[in-house]
This record gives sequence, structure tokens and C-alpha cells, in this order.
Amino acid sequence: MLKTLHYIRDKKELQALYLSQIPELYIRKEINEILKETRKSIPAGMRMNAKNISTQEVIMFIEKNGTPDGYILSDELKIKLNDYRELLSSKKLFKKRYKDVT
Repeated sequence: MLKTLHYIRDKKELQALYLSQIPELYIRKEINEILKETRKSIPAGMRMNAKNISTQEVIMFIEKNGTPDGYILSDELKIKLNDYRELLSSKKLFKKRYKDVT
């Protein structure tokens, strides 16, 4: 039976959920890439040492790596993931239109 994933609050929790399917170094690298993207105004050292992660950062990780084995997303996380996918899609569409115009 699958468990419902309601939220992930920190990097350690995220890592524990994915460790059975993704190597630890890849998880860390992926999290740090996401943090670099979402926390540009924070100095690199502080950004990498941060323990907590936002729901948006978790959604970005799930979009790239799928739902952890043995879990399904809560309705709230499904909605946020779909919203994020729509945002990505609209950005791609905008880039394509802009590229076609130039």
C-alpha cells in the first residue's frame, strides 16, 4: 500500500525518501542545483548549508526525479506540481515564440 506524501521540510528528509532509488551524491547535487536557482540572493556558502527546503523546491525536485518509491502525492502537492508544470510549459512556449520572432 502506498503512503501519501504531504510535505518534506528539509534536505535530510528528502534524501531519506529517495535514497533507495537515487545515489546520495546525485540527490545532494540536485538539491544544491535547485537551491542555486531559487536562492540566488543568498551567498553560496549559506545556501548550501541551509537545512530546510521550501515546498516549491521539493516540487522542482519531484518534477525532475519523480515521486519517491512507495508514495503518492497529497492533493495539495499534486496541485502544486501541476501548477509548476504549467509554469514550465508556458516559459518554454514563450521562449519558442520569442525565438520564432527573432
